Amino acid sequence: MASILVSSSEKFSGKSSICMGLGKIFRDKGYAVGYMKPVGNLLIDVHGSLTDEDAEGIKMMLELDDPTKIITPIHLTDSLIDDALTGVKKDLDDRLMEAYSSISEGKDVVIIEGTGGIGGGAMYNLSDPEIASKLGTKMLLVTRFDSIYAVDRILCDLRIIQDRDILAGIILNEVPEDMMERVTELVVPFLEKKGIKVFGVIPQDKTLRSVPISEIVEGLRAEVLVGADRLDEFVENYLVGAMEAGSAIKYFRRIPNSAVITGGDRADIQMAAIESRVKCLILTGNMLPSGAVLASAEEADIPVILVRGDTMTTIERMEQLIGHAHIKQQVKLDRIVDLLESNVDLSSIAEVMDLEL
Repeated sequence: MASILVSSSEKFSGKSSICMGLGKIFRDKGYAVGYMKPVGNLLIDVHGSLTDEDAEGIKMMLELDDPTKIITPIHLTDSLIDDALTGVKKDLDDRLMEAYSSISEGKDVVIIEGTGGIGGGAMYNLSDPEIASKLGTKMLLVTRFDSIYAVDRILCDLRIIQDRDILAGIILNEVPEDMMERVTELVVPFLEKKGIKVFGVIPQDKTLRSVPISEIVEGLRAEVLVGADRLDEFVENYLVGAMEAGSAIKYFRRIPNSAVITGGDRADIQMAAIESRVKCLILTGNMLPSGAVLASAEEADIPVILVRGDTMTTIERMEQLIGHAHIKQQVKLDRIVDLLESNVDLSSIAEVMDLEL
């Protein structure tokens, strides 16, 4: 049975997306695929049971039958942290090994997802390198290349790993278009001279960073005033309407597929956003717009949603939603598979796992 642990240098690196994409690719090649995230750190309640949000999404998208409590056997609760800090002994290693044994049964491949950053879980001896060592698997490190300082993060991660044999290689993810040439011509050779195998360089992709309006409504706890039948549309950016109406239309049209956030009392900005055919209009302050605004939005098929919070709070929440969206739609899963197949040496990853693609 083959396995690999997908780790990351930081949160929101695209690690879960790559786990899901690899799982689908191996499954499409005829392999029986299992998945687990040993330590759940994004805890949510599903039908009265605690589980990890990433793990739940991957279980759904890959149509996995394994019980949630086996996929994520350990939950990063305050109680677990307190026990670790006070020296209370837990049976975490036993839970890890029992869950891995159960997940592995009848599988050709098991993909293991790490916890947040590479060192997460170190206080209870379950950092990603420690889990990889205990399970006898290698690590695939995913790094979001947001700046040249990503190289520093990678080199620091190597010091955390210590045993270089555990690291199979890395994927540089979400590389901005204007940095692609520098990364491929300078960064990749630099890393490979350091003995770090670079499996691929994945460009930043708008589809993966986008979020459906329905998730914005849920994330902002908003009320839908108009356009309830258009909530499956995707938003790639958000804009703040705080300028003069005359400047707003040019501003809104420069950045397509955007949601506009503005006060509920700014009818001029609201009409400018509708005229610019934005994807969604988000009104803050729990102030209802005029009937004319709602009628215009309805005619233009633009959803209008109302939130109770002020504009600054809404911006902060949108910052968490845009770019940190979880893959819950088939179109996104198909896209990550395309990106992996086009930009990553999948055969070499499979070879590390003693598989063929």
